Amino acid sequence: MVVVGGLGLLFAIAARNTRRQINTTFARRKNLEQSEFLALMYNDCAPEAAEFLWETTKFYLAPRLTPHPDDDLFRDLPIDDEDWSIDWPRDFARQYGFSESDLPEWPKEQPVTIRNYGRWLSTGIR
Repeated sequence: MVVVGGLGLLFAIAARNTRRQINTTFARRKNLEQSEFLALMYNDCAPEAAEFLWETTKFYLAPRLTPHPDDDLFRDLPIDDEDWSIDWPRDFARQYGFSESDLPEWPKEQPVTIRNYGRWLSTGIR
């Protein structure tokens, strides 16, 4: 019973923190429509990467928030870093027929924005 109560408390805290993070990001910038997001991303990365990131990030953010190219995956969005650091490269590589090992190391000095992430993913298919 104590374990169940403890888990319930952890889930409640996580849900509250997620809502706070989404609300903070929402207050800082406008939500983009898919066409706006893709138009901004197409200037910086392959269309495949832009479309993948729209579909992938909106899963985590909908319905309150839509992704923005300048969102920092680490600071601005309630997405587990294992998802974007491990799962997304693997999923993108599988979807576009290359090995995730073809992707270079992430440049440590570069912020992990959606825009930069799209550029990085694009190196696997260009």
